[in-house]
Amino acid sequence: MKSTLLRYATFLTLLFTLQISIPILSSARGPETQKPNQQAVPNEAVKLNRQGLDHLSEKQYDEAIRLFREALNIQPDFPDALNNLGKALDSVGKDDEAIRDFDKALKLAPENAIIHCNKGAALFHEKKFEESIVSYRKAIDIQDGYAEAHNGLGAALFSLGRTSEAISAFQRGVQLDPKNTDAQNNLGTALMSQHKAEEAIPFFRKAYKLRPDSVEFLQNYASALEEAGRKEEAIAAYVILVTKHPSQASAWAHLGHLLYISKRYDKASVALKKSLTLKRDQPEVALTLGLAQYEQGKTSEAIRSFEQSLALKPNDFHALCSLGVAYYSKKEYLKAEASYEKALAQKPNSPEALAGLGASQLASDKSDEAIATYQKLIPLNPNNPEIRLNSGTAFFNKGKFQDAAESYREAIRLKPDLARAHYNLGMALLRLNDTKSAQAEFEQAHRLDSSLNPPAGLPR
Repeated sequence: MKSTLLRYATFLTLLFTLQISIPILSSARGPETQKPNQQAVPNEAVKLNRQGLDHLSEKQYDEAIRLFREALNIQPDFPDALNNLGKALDSVGKDDEAIRDFDKALKLAPENAIIHCNKGAALFHEKKFEESIVSYRKAIDIQDGYAEAHNGLGAALFSLGRTSEAISAFQRGVQLDPKNTDAQNNLGTALMSQHKAEEAIPFFRKAYKLRPDSVEFLQNYASALEEAGRKEEAIAAYVILVTKHPSQASAWAHLGHLLYISKRYDKASVALKKSLTLKRDQPEVALTLGLAQYEQGKTSEAIRSFEQSLALKPNDFHALCSLGVAYYSKKEYLKAEASYEKALAQKPNSPEALAGLGASQLASDKSDEAIATYQKLIPLNPNNPEIRLNSGTAFFNKGKFQDAAESYREAIRLKPDLARAHYNLGMALLRLNDTKSAQAEFEQAHRLDSSLNPPAGLPR
């Protein structure tokens, strides 16, 4: 008597890590830097500082550092050159040296908001968030309208888990400079951390529209749409992302996930394969690819994908259950049983894994094992008629017809229109020599499913 397999399918959602980006400013941006007496600064030092800024703007950091140092050799108390040298050093990860140069600059120009802001950024990069906050607040005290300082303050507060304060700081930065893409992005990031995807979307969209070349801003926008459940918009955003930046493995993975849950399994498979080609060590992506292949009837390919997932994450419960489903559908019941047993080693009381194991044992004619499995499963999932149906089949195959009849009756109680339960109950009643009651069950089964006819020798 054929059992019913409870199919297991899942996907582990992969969310992007939303990042805070903090620019560190040269004196060429933001509020005007307080200048030293220009007569006291030799023209050659001013010229070298300007040349250094040109190289700094082109991200030619080594040459910029050399030129700023030459300027300072000529004029050691040149705050602009010290500030710019600090920025260049911070840009190459030499934060300690950068902070020392900012401190030197601040001794010469203590009321310079730019230098305080830049020092705050260097401290932020050193993960000295409390000290970073002090520097940003000093910059704001000097120049409240300094958007970058509010943005940096928000980032430091956010890093300390003070999210509500961070949101206020980012909002102030956006208010002061609506075209500040970092502040727009960071505000969206902070809102996402509070699970406010709908509120975050407009800020990510604005950041992306202002800087359409930014991978981070576009992927954050797409991720927020995905988190908000706006599947079609998210799919469209990810399509733009992978078209512009085809080497983004995570974007292909998210696109594939969204196509999978939208039941566009063929397109999902294409996207997920592309992601795995770019980055093989993604067990969840391989799992989802297997699920998409299974839905297309490509069971052998699905098995390979599930095995690829398990090679990367051997004890993954979801992949083990999915592999069990695939082996069962290919009638490789012993392999299915082995997969479910491994899954149960991870979650011993999992109804999904127990149901799959019981069905596999039934299909392998292991009735005693199946009975034991269903006796453990039924208390965990007492209202599932398919489990009662399979339990009855295990008893029937073992010749325990009274127990089988009771299981089938319970399945019918839970689902009165379950035609197979009526038919199987009729078979059990025949074995118990209750022909009249069996006949009634066969007639009911036929009414519910015309393909179910009474056994030969009984009237229809």
